[in-house]
Amino acid sequence: MFRSALRRVHPPLYARPLTRHAAMSTRPPAQPTVLLFSPSPEYIEQEEIDVELLPAQQAQMVVTDRAAEQLRSISAREADPNAALRIAVESGGCHGYQYKMELAKSRALDDYQFSHPTVQPSNILVDAVSLSLLHGSTLDFATELIGSSFRVLDNPHAKGSGCGCGVSWELKT
Repeated sequence: MFRSALRRVHPPLYARPLTRHAAMSTRPPAQPTVLLFSPSPEYIEQEEIDVELLPAQQAQMVVTDRAAEQLRSISAREADPNAALRIAVESGGCHGYQYKMELAKSRALDDYQFSHPTVQPSNILVDAVSLSLLHGSTLDFATELIGSSFRVLDNPHAKGSGCGCGVSWELKT
């Protein structure tokens, strides 16, 4: 009698919702970036870079608060307020394209420069060609047992979720 009453109050584990997974699927707080710099059409034409520059209202990325905090931390550690995360898209990987991220000390003339609206400094650099494949994406910073890294999420130009590593992806056609 006691056992059956307990079952009515506490269903077996397999019948309970998986709250751990639900918590993992929530997105961290994020803000649209502020565009600080965009390349000049004259420079793009002079260098014969085959890209159509995005208008300022389309040249957007989203950055999570924790990614911005990590960028600020890197800037403080480097003692350089101009330190930035450079994000590029290269051909390669198992799905055709892959993200390349590295720290940069300065902006190139064909870079768009973004920043989080409230966390400063939090500089993000994306070259004009890569931004055409990244605009609308979210930059996040994830901390896991196996390591911590910046990640591009919710790329509207990517088909499906890409590779399990989170680096390689396929372009929507």
